[in-house]
Amino acid sequence: MKIKFIKLFLLVLLIESCTVVKETHKEVFEETKPAERVWGIDISHYQDIFDWNKLLQQEPGFIFLKATEGSTIQDQKYTEYYKMIRKLNIPVGSYHFFTYGSSGKDQAKNFLSTARYQRGDLPLVLDAEFAKKMPDREQIKKHLMDFMKIINDKTGRYPIIYCAYKYYLVYLKDNLPSECKLWIVDYKSNPNCDWIFWQTTEKYRAGGIKGYVDFNIFYGSKKDLKNLMY
Repeated sequence: MKIKFIKLFLLVLLIESCTVVKETHKEVFEETKPAERVWGIDISHYQDIFDWNKLLQQEPGFIFLKATEGSTIQDQKYTEYYKMIRKLNIPVGSYHFFTYGSSGKDQAKNFLSTARYQRGDLPLVLDAEFAKKMPDREQIKKHLMDFMKIINDKTGRYPIIYCAYKYYLVYLKDNLPSECKLWIVDYKSNPNCDWIFWQTTEKYRAGGIKGYVDFNIFYGSKKDLKNLMY
């Protein structure tokens, strides 16, 4: 009985400690004064922005834009949206949607030929998601690493990795350079990892934009966000 009790006690302690870790980021955000919280959205040509002033009035802390996909596709709204967001003085970043039909090297070349990352912009982002048919795990890891290395060689910084928490566990947890920062998608709970951005929902209504957009929070202050920029 004593052994069983000790095991049960240790299990309770383990669960409680995991819960504390899992809630840390969320608690920090919620305890921050509303005026100091930093949130933002990510968009592509699928989002029709019909009133930039309405969007600006909500004071988003940042906006990430889709620049490219795979090795050949460029988002048709990227240049237009990028110029407008810069004009409105909203921190902006660019992301690449990773596919599994071409090499990481070719996709990095496509991304770098399109994405902008001038002074005052947020770091480039690699969007890695599950597909219906996934290649071999080691092959995926190799192409992702190839992509990240080229971005780092060109810009001096590794891209932020955007992915679902499960994707992170399967493909990236023990394979990322220590300098890489995470942008985790989890709509159910606070991800139990060291994320810097957390996408909490894909059904946010932002003024001036038709339909839903993704809502994200930044783990840090406005000053921290500024320090993250190029």
